[in-house]
Amino acid sequence: MPPDLILFDFSGTLARFNFKPKSFFSKLSDFGINVKDEQKAKEIFDFISHLIGFCQNWEEVGESFLQKYILNPPKTLIKKIAKVFEKEVNFVLFPDAKYAFSLPVKKAILSGNSRFIIESAGVPKSVKIFTPAETKYVKPDLRSFLVPLKDFKIEPERTLMVGDEIERDLIPAKKLGMEAILIDRENKFLNPPVKKIKSLKELKEIFTIKLQIGSF
Repeated sequence: MPPDLILFDFSGTLARFNFKPKSFFSKLSDFGINVKDEQKAKEIFDFISHLIGFCQNWEEVGESFLQKYILNPPKTLIKKIAKVFEKEVNFVLFPDAKYAFSLPVKKAILSGNSRFIIESAGVPKSVKIFTPAETKYVKPDLRSFLVPLKDFKIEPERTLMVGDEIERDLIPAKKLGMEAILIDRENKFLNPPVKKIKSLKELKEIFTIKLQIGSF
């Protein structure tokens, strides 16, 4: 039988990170933050990646970011940089995500990103979202995977995990007894330890075939 639940990773699986570094770093100079080398750029990028995983809105991202560089930043400055973040740092759904959302099965997202980031990308309301705020853990911690299973009251053996990172998404899922499929759009993995697809459209085709033959 097909799975009762499909868990999707978000970043790299359903959506791509739409970050405009040249424009963003240029605008940081308006706040007295100058990026002069690759090391500084990487430091800022890593910090942003952390913030969008744990902050609850763009203003909180902006405030947390400024506090690292400016003592007691004023509200006006926080609101200003929050608008910069919202415009320059976001996620855009891959075109093939529509095939994943149309599958006739319960669907959920298990991600390290904050809820507002995922929702702002246009994920349908029918897809339940699980972030560190709900799970209290982050992948690849096995406990993060157990939260959506408990919420849906579905066993691991009746669940499919789809992600773009073998170590963070798929190996933990398999350890729990889930099926696992790698989405590898750029063919980076030649011999992955799980089934591989290049497009989420293939997932719909696989699901249809398995539904017809009564197995997954």
